[in-house]
Amino acid sequence: MGMDDFLALLVSGLTQGALYAMAAVSLNIAYKPTNVFNMAQGELLMLGAMFAAGLMGGWHWPWLLALAAVLVLVGAMGLLVERAAVAPLIRNAAQHHGWIISTLAFSIIIVNASDRIWGSDPRAVPPVPGTSIETVQAGALSFSTAQLAVIVLAIASIAGIEWFYKNTLAGKAVGAVAEDRDGARLNGINPLKLTIASFVGAAMYSAFTGVIAAPLVLASTTLGLGLLVKGFMALAIGGVGSNWGALAAGLMIGCVESLSSVNATPGYRQLLLLGVLLAVLLVRPYGFFGRPGVREV
Repeated sequence: MGMDDFLALLVSGLTQGALYAMAAVSLNIAYKPTNVFNMAQGELLMLGAMFAAGLMGGWHWPWLLALAAVLVLVGAMGLLVERAAVAPLIRNAAQHHGWIISTLAFSIIIVNASDRIWGSDPRAVPPVPGTSIETVQAGALSFSTAQLAVIVLAIASIAGIEWFYKNTLAGKAVGAVAEDRDGARLNGINPLKLTIASFVGAAMYSAFTGVIAAPLVLASTTLGLGLLVKGFMALAIGGVGSNWGALAAGLMIGCVESLSSVNATPGYRQLLLLGVLLAVLLVRPYGFFGRPGVREV
């Protein structure tokens, strides 16, 4: 493998890894105040891509206007998931894990309804304004500006989310609820409102991920599951709750997957990724940046 090929695979891996990281962060956003992993998060990402394909490709809406509409539509779907599949279980039993089945059921409903509406054919979506999917050659390095946009937007958005949690009252309130839900309630914080806001925010972030991913991987009803699985892997390696850990792990997974494609079939690549995951968890059970689930008093 020459240097040109290596660099092209590296850029592809970083781009894919950035999408894995964003999928993982969307899971973190919903998990933080609830301790609930939304198993429908991947399908919300898929809806973002499919709505974008319809509005931008079918109806020819301007990119930014279509993005705003997609965020609202998928955010509303995130609210529905929280109200129908999560809120009753949290209200009745805080330690109940029935949300695994309820959110998974919601995921199955969404993907089957989407198949009936849109079919299984992939659809093209315009890239971020000012970028292109056409390859640019700079010395030995080949890339597209759409790939660079994905990497930059992933890093910038994760930095923005971290800033929100650390520097705003709402972000600190989410942290308080994550640390001690009952204690936060006694201090005047409404966990219900923060739970709803977090699920809506996670859904909107998933939709944003789907919109910027679709130009590179095409919008299809099968898009969500693959990104959800790799997002969970990034969470496990980076550490649940750590957005920077999710970014580092996502980029690592993307690069390992891309660079190993030269000599390994898809099946062996998956075995390699699972081996990396197992090795990390044997050494660091909570991931590189995770910590044990202790409760401070």
